[in-house]
Amino acid sequence: MMENWKTALDQWLQSPFLSQNEKNTLSSSSPETLSPTFQSALSFGTAGLRGIAALGPGGVNRFTITQAALAFGHFLLSSQGEEVRQKGICLCRDCRLSSPELAQAAQQAFTSLGIPVHFFTEPRPTPELSFAVIHTGAAGGMNITSSHNTKAYNGCKLYSHTGAQLTDEECAGVSQEMARISLPCALPEGDASLVIPLEKETDNAYLDALIQDIPPVSLPEDRARLRIVYTPLHGVGSLLLPRLLKEQGFTDLHCVSSQMEPDGTFPTAPAPNPENPETFHLALEEARRIGAHLIIATDPDADRVAFQVLHQGEYHSLSGHQAGSLLTDFLLSALEDHQASPLPPLVIKSIVTTKLAAAIAHSHGAQCIDTFTGFKNMAPLACQLEQEGKGRCIIAFEEAIGCMIGSHCRDKDGLAAALAFCHLAACFLAKGQSPLDRLGQLFAAFGCYLEDAISLSFSGEDAQARMAQTMQQLRQHPPRHLGSLPVACWRDYKSGLCHSLTENETKPLSLRGADMVYYELVGGAALAIRPSGTEPKIKYYLLAHSHSRAQAMEQLTSLRQAVPLLLNTDQAPA
Repeated sequence: MMENWKTALDQWLQSPFLSQNEKNTLSSSSPETLSPTFQSALSFGTAGLRGIAALGPGGVNRFTITQAALAFGHFLLSSQGEEVRQKGICLCRDCRLSSPELAQAAQQAFTSLGIPVHFFTEPRPTPELSFAVIHTGAAGGMNITSSHNTKAYNGCKLYSHTGAQLTDEECAGVSQEMARISLPCALPEGDASLVIPLEKETDNAYLDALIQDIPPVSLPEDRARLRIVYTPLHGVGSLLLPRLLKEQGFTDLHCVSSQMEPDGTFPTAPAPNPENPETFHLALEEARRIGAHLIIATDPDADRVAFQVLHQGEYHSLSGHQAGSLLTDFLLSALEDHQASPLPPLVIKSIVTTKLAAAIAHSHGAQCIDTFTGFKNMAPLACQLEQEGKGRCIIAFEEAIGCMIGSHCRDKDGLAAALAFCHLAACFLAKGQSPLDRLGQLFAAFGCYLEDAISLSFSGEDAQARMAQTMQQLRQHPPRHLGSLPVACWRDYKSGLCHSLTENETKPLSLRGADMVYYELVGGAALAIRPSGTEPKIKYYLLAHSHSRAQAMEQLTSLRQAVPLLLNTDQAPA
């Protein structure tokens, strides 16, 4: 936190690097508008750097993106050596209004260091950037994007040579380099001769590689029968997903015309996050009009995807837990029938994601591995396990509607997940069933799994301090009951210790280093609590599991009632 944000503001107003228009904008803005981007510097969260698209050291602007690009370039040169100047960096952007200017600033920063830039000339999905890093053999990658945030935001995601987002340790290295570059900084001119355009040939290679990771299980006639409605929510998914689905035989595809054009103002979807069912309102109108079996929505950079399915005459939203579990079951079943590999199959998920995935994986003879939230944790783990010959990752997913299928890219891919789910839905339509029928069968086999999430938002200059205080309170005074449910043990992933209340002992965890507490309850339910990596929020993940839906719902209700008590940081020890 900067001691005096007005001092930082004065430094920017006096800088020779700002244009007069930029200085006029700062001078005419209110303190309420300025303070959020001058109070503190940008910092890495769950997925890269993200903030309000505005001037200031905490905003996303041409100066902070130049700082990030220069720092990333220096980090790659120090960690990989001169090879970086042969391999280059891949650079991409989404459709946000400030993204072209920010991508140009990043391009100039990289080339000023003598690093070639494999540059997408038009907006493209985030997973294609991950693919391009692998495909070109680049030293790393940067995508200018703010994913599903509102139009006020922008940011960037950084990738290593593996195609995976930078790990926390790598982000710390870039942060150290960023701290050496004072803001506002001079903007380098760059070297245009080092720019290598990436165009349709890369699109074709990406889609070809994607298709290889999706078993074509459904029959052609069943694909043609599946009636689909698709919306990209004004994002870049429209550039490739309709083409992909139609080429794979899903020809009864109906796109929401008013949301197809990439538009960073998001005129009909001001909060373009398909994780929220309300973003489906226009797609639902079209689906009801034509009697669609499946609705697909991708977020603005097309790395995440959500589904609604027709079941018994009504449309039902699938959570990330449910869609990921259905895809896990489907892909592992297809693997048994159509593919052989010398490496055993692996499923990777985040700790806060449903345990149903583990039950499904084990039933197929696959291993399910938990790790921390975010594909910056899951994708590197998949790479490591495959390099060590310990298994092949079939799917990695998390509750926040993100899935990584196969190895064509090393990040979540909304296009790949959408294609796989269309195959799944076509197979069940041929049987006169819906994906929800299969979910019911899985519950019958493994018990009913229900999940929910609650967020506590923080605001003000001391938001981060109060969030830290809340987490510390939970560690100092762990509850012995959550509602009517006794706590069997609780895990502190920051210290790496598991405290058993039933056996009165403490054991080390195999994972450590994340700011998360996890309460395992008698009877199978659980509650996980962690600060958000992208917003000033603490997230509470409610996980219920019992033999019957009624009992699982009772667990979930008890957890919902218990969470408000935990939100009171003045609460006495239980």
